[in-house]
Amino acid sequence: MGLTRQQGIMIAAAAAVTALLFLAPRTPSGKAEENASSARVSEDPNSGSTPKAEGAGAAMVSSDPKVSAILAELATGGPPMQVIVKLRDLADKEPGNVEAQYHMGLFSWQTNQYDKAMDRFRKVIALDTKGYPDAYAYLGQAYATLDSTDKAIALLETYKTLVTDTALINGADRYINDIKNKH
Repeated sequence: MGLTRQQGIMIAAAAAVTALLFLAPRTPSGKAEENASSARVSEDPNSGSTPKAEGAGAAMVSSDPKVSAILAELATGGPPMQVIVKLRDLADKEPGNVEAQYHMGLFSWQTNQYDKAMDRFRKVIALDTKGYPDAYAYLGQAYATLDSTDKAIALLETYKTLVTDTALINGADRYINDIKNKH
């Protein structure tokens, strides 16, 4: 007994909503300003890690006004699938919009659509070789799961050159060692 197309779409939509709810800000009211400095991937604001926005919910903010407006809809409770469709439409209409490509890559990654995430992160790297270090990290992880050890290690080594936070560099080193030990 297989799933109908409608059931498959409903399951995919439920998975996307679950992933987006997981990403929703969890900062209690009144605590946003207090926690603003910890909204970055790294505690060091000069670490070079990809998210550039400051403050609460920074991971859902973009320096591109079009992308930022779309992400703001999600942050204010907009229907997740409609927001993602808007972002996808923008990314498709403006293939050179690195912010749209990057956030689409993140959403694809978070919904376990790794092949789509890899395509988006490749585009990000092609558009901006230094501005989005996390694209290298995600792509490296994906290649590691596909047993493309050399590609994974090369991407993670590049990632290490683009970040300055020693915790991120040490984490990448540990991951590289894990990859090497598995093969």
